[in-house]
This record gives sequence, structure tokens and C-alpha cells, in this order.
Amino acid sequence: MRLVKNKRRVLTWSLALWPVYLAGLLGILPYIVPFLDGWLPRWLIISILALSPFGRVIEQRNLKENDDGSES
Repeated sequence: MRLVKNKRRVLTWSLALWPVYLAGLLGILPYIVPFLDGWLPRWLIISILALSPFGRVIEQRNLKENDDGSES
């Protein structure tokens, strides 16, 4: 396993992480705005999280590194 050098760009622009961020926001939203409690169904958050693996298999050229370790 090799860690990427451009972790900030990967955490910001990776398509696999955006559903996780959205599901997390929707999960804590009822605690921030109490009248939204019960408004968002749990299956919606789970289905948004299920989109994450699909974002992982999409090729994202702007996040790749060259073989020598430099960013493209």
C-alpha cells in the first residue's frame, strides 16, 4: 500500500468521498436543525453511502500521479 502525496486534492475532489460527505451532512443535520428530525429517512442516507463505491471505479485523471511520483 502506498499513500498519495496530494492527499488534500484527493480528499477534496475524489468522487468516492462526496457521497460520504453528503451522507454525513444529512446525518448530522437533524441535530443542528431540530425540526428536521424524522424528515430525512434513513434509507436515503444509506443509499447515498452506497454510491461511494461507484465513485471509486470512475477514472479521475486530475487525481493521478505519474510513475516518478510527480503530479500530472
